[in-house]
Amino acid sequence: MAEEQPLKVHVPDNLEYVYRDLFNIYIGMEEVVIEFGNRRRDRQNEADMSNRIVLSVSAAYNLQQALNQALTEMSSQLQQSMAEGA
Repeated sequence: MAEEQPLKVHVPDNLEYVYRDLFNIYIGMEEVVIEFGNRRRDRQNEADMSNRIVLSVSAAYNLQQALNQALTEMSSQLQQSMAEGA
């Protein structure tokens, strides 16, 4: 069986950076749709959705695993920082 080559990812210097503070998730049989948006500052209780990302189920699962790992590491670092400051 051939060894799988690692994926080479190119991230351009001018990659757009945006902040989003809310999301919706829709799950279908073959894909997961995530919409991202922001709460409106000028109108309370309103928001605008700005981006829709469609992922395969396997990509969504990989995203879930990566987010869980990142949040676990972040939590651990925060607890360590608090313990050192005490």
